[in-house]
Amino acid sequence: MGLERFVRLNLILLPVLVTSGYLLRDSIPLIVYIPLAGYCIFAGIICVTWLLSQLETFGQNS
Repeated sequence: MGLERFVRLNLILLPVLVTSGYLLRDSIPLIVYIPLAGYCIFAGIICVTWLLSQLETFGQNS
């Protein structure tokens, strides 16, 4: 999976995971909650970094 495809997938997946984690926070076991939070942080950092690099590239092409 390429980086762009990973980012596009996570732009949809991350809000779903965060919302469902918030709504189900009392019923999710801690052993699942911690890796899920770690994945959300990791994917969020990758997505923000990729989006900023795309904005920089767009600004240089203008």
